[in-house]
Amino acid sequence: MPEFSDKPGYSFNPGAPPEVSDFFRNKSLQPSFSFEDVEPQEHAVSFTVAKAMQVDVLQTIRDELQKAIDDGVPFEQFQKNLEPRLRRMGWWGVKEQVDPITGEVRKVRLGSPRRLKTIYRANLRSARAAGQWDRIQRSKRALPYLVYLLGPSQRHRLTHEAKNGLVLPVDDPFWQTWYPPNGWGCKCHVRQITRREAGEIGIGESPETPMREVFNTRTGEIKTIPSGIDPGWESNPGQFRQRRMAEFLQGKLDGADPAIAHAAARDTATSWRVRRIHDGSATGSATVAVLPQELADAISARTRVVSYSDYNAGKGRQKHPEAVIERFADLERVLNRGTVVQRDNPKSLSVLEEIDGEYWLAAFKATQDGREIYLSTFYRPVRRYAERLLKSAAAGK
Repeated sequence: MPEFSDKPGYSFNPGAPPEVSDFFRNKSLQPSFSFEDVEPQEHAVSFTVAKAMQVDVLQTIRDELQKAIDDGVPFEQFQKNLEPRLRRMGWWGVKEQVDPITGEVRKVRLGSPRRLKTIYRANLRSARAAGQWDRIQRSKRALPYLVYLLGPSQRHRLTHEAKNGLVLPVDDPFWQTWYPPNGWGCKCHVRQITRREAGEIGIGESPETPMREVFNTRTGEIKTIPSGIDPGWESNPGQFRQRRMAEFLQGKLDGADPAIAHAAARDTATSWRVRRIHDGSATGSATVAVLPQELADAISARTRVVSYSDYNAGKGRQKHPEAVIERFADLERVLNRGTVVQRDNPKSLSVLEEIDGEYWLAAFKATQDGREIYLSTFYRPVRRYAERLLKSAAAGK
């Protein structure tokens, strides 16, 4: 059985809901020496593992976690798949590592069965909770309340036990901080309920949240967090991501931290709105990416935002079935790192990028007034054609 028999509402076997999978897949990689080096808001948009300073190690761990989320892989199989790979990469046992803040060479614990279990549980539970928050927001008209529930642990934190059965509206400020999981090993969760059920259980009042000061030994910062919540868990990652996506749609992220901007772009590209446009069940258009300024300038566009319309989706569905919505998370990478390979007219460009051994091509076009940019097509060209395009681009043709 999968590790998470305690989860409310749905199962990770045979696969997670798309919003859960997308939340994790759309994170950027962020190497770090200590968990304290990364703020809670950064955890919402970046994947990090303490002492995983090499990108290839971090990517390897992330890939196995993604499989665990997508396929309902239990911990035992996750460990069996990952441990040999980490051993070959030298990320196992006690090793010397340089602390990038102090420059001190320290003996630190890298991979171990216990650490893998912590990594597995923390990431799957937080992804599940963030994905559930997305569903909560979409269905809150019919199910406007949440009830806080304890997990199956034999022993519970007293502060968490005190919240058991608390019923509050979905948008109550309480859930901005006290949305589980609320610490390492926390198995608490919420269940979304109807107004009638909330009345039967008893709707509570938003409780006062006692605060405490915690000292970050890495940065020297003292911050205030709710009592009963472990440092680093004092935010609602799903809510944070939704706010960043909303800001992205409103054009407010041009000067934001790159990790936040990239995660927001990938979130919009794999959102439910784009899914429905892509499969033909919705009309109109939606944001899917933001161009580097130099590409926007190349087509004389007044915006950097790229939209995807039902018109272009309809043309591409049958012609390029490999461009499933999950691949749209790669669109932002193609547009920001790829090579410009074609230019049919002054208002359009095609960009090619190799991802996991396969080439992907994205073409986009600005309207005549330059106020809008639309994704024309996104597909996987045959390798021979892709290499010919790259060769021509290198020759300046």
